[in-house]
Amino acid sequence: MNSLPIDVDAEAVFLDDAWYTREDLARRIKAMIDGGDYNIARPSAALEALSATLQQVRTLSFRVTPDLADALTQLANRSGNSVGQLVREAVMRLLTESAAEAEEKSRRREDTVKAAAPTPPERQPMPPDEALSGPPVVVPGPGALRAAGLDPAAAPPIELTRRVEPQPAAARADENGWFKQ
Repeated sequence: MNSLPIDVDAEAVFLDDAWYTREDLARRIKAMIDGGDYNIARPSAALEALSATLQQVRTLSFRVTPDLADALTQLANRSGNSVGQLVREAVMRLLTESAAEAEEKSRRREDTVKAAAPTPPERQPMPPDEALSGPPVVVPGPGALRAAGLDPAAAPPIELTRRVEPQPAAARADENGWFKQ
């Protein structure tokens, strides 16, 4: 994007604290070369930017009521700008604000966390102390499935569990005599 301000109404570019038209820049560049100053990069870039911008300028027309036209003209006179400049600034502000609102709306949408469906109790992970206290789960590997005559790739997963009957504390103490007192 061009960094030099361009006034499309006056067809001028702001360079070195002054406004230059295409003809002014061409004369300045010629005078610099004639004077032996070949450092014409900035004026040449400004002329190129101005010409490129003016080639791409489009004219839009729209209808307004006489009251709005008069109000725009009065505002332009008070501010020292043209009506076209005021309209361009208003449209630019509208587009900028609209883009900022769309970006904010998108950001809010991304920040919104969708609540996941609650996990049923049977599928929730057990707390560590409960997981260790239950019976161990034995899952047969592919070799055990083949030995049982099942195709490991086609067989549904099978869980084998070892059933452990709870025993009273006295019975456990009798099993291991060294716990007796």
